[in-house]
Amino acid sequence: MYASLPQLQHYDLAHVHTYAAWCDGHLSAILLYCLDGSRIRVINEGMRISPDELDRFANAVFGYYTKVSVITLHAQSKSERNPQRPSTRMAVTEDIVIDLPGNEQCYLAQLGKSSRKSLKEHLSRAQHELPGFQHKVVTGEAISEALVDQIIGFNHAPMAQKQRRSAIDGKVRAHLMRLLRARGWVGVITTHDRICAGTLACRFGDDVYSIFNAHDPQYDAYSMGNLSRHLLINASIHAGARRFHLLGGQSSTKRNALRQRHTLYDIRLYRSQRCIARDIFNLIRLAKESLVYRMRTWLEDLNMRPHPSKIAHAVLSLQKMLRTTRGYVRRLSGLPA
Repeated sequence: MYASLPQLQHYDLAHVHTYAAWCDGHLSAILLYCLDGSRIRVINEGMRISPDELDRFANAVFGYYTKVSVITLHAQSKSERNPQRPSTRMAVTEDIVIDLPGNEQCYLAQLGKSSRKSLKEHLSRAQHELPGFQHKVVTGEAISEALVDQIIGFNHAPMAQKQRRSAIDGKVRAHLMRLLRARGWVGVITTHDRICAGTLACRFGDDVYSIFNAHDPQYDAYSMGNLSRHLLINASIHAGARRFHLLGGQSSTKRNALRQRHTLYDIRLYRSQRCIARDIFNLIRLAKESLVYRMRTWLEDLNMRPHPSKIAHAVLSLQKMLRTTRGYVRRLSGLPA
């Protein structure tokens, strides 16, 4: 998704350059990049570049731009070997991916017993107690702004009550609408008279990317957000998709959905070892970002353990206490939590 044309059109492409490579007469790579003095930043994200392709790109760029000292690529998959050029690679984010089987029954069979039981019970209860309960998928140009705003609004109200600020502002919403109109796959749960929940997603080939999932708080008892995601996963299986992406940031609901964490890295290629020394302050900031990410995933993995050790339990308790204290202090200060 992050290397697709609908996503890339979010940027101002007026000053973006293009690198294209061919192998045996076939196009093998297209990279978009920005030039900023001695630095080049590749815009494409979330992809896997072979070491040979990365080496060819670096050699071409450093040969063409004699004053460029570093090339940065964000959120890239790990390659089998390191590039030939001096380089650094630090884990900074992730993509949580579900490999989809051929049918819904196989997917359910692979879930944990408690997850499978919970989904079936909540779905059965919702179907029996909510008149006109149904799930449908709205695609492309049929996705209305009113539908998207209503789904986003489900998330705004609870966050406002907790004095938290939503990450979806006007600019993000406008970009999201363009992306949905081009490749949108919106799963919606409705009754006779209202929308209960929705999952905003996009499909690119064999992959479905879940971007946003929310539900009306009055349906909390039905675990409606989990149902919305689960039913869209089923719809993706029926439509022949092979992977369902939950993107970054784990939660218990993602862990229960057969997810696999695919770590993504910030990769930097340098003209020489001396250029690494010149970039030391940027590398320190990047190392800090990587440490925060690794600590967060470590804490999430601790939460996954059914019987954490005494040390793990103490760490989790401290984390909870710090979150509570931070929220309390920010509320007293009148700031969003």
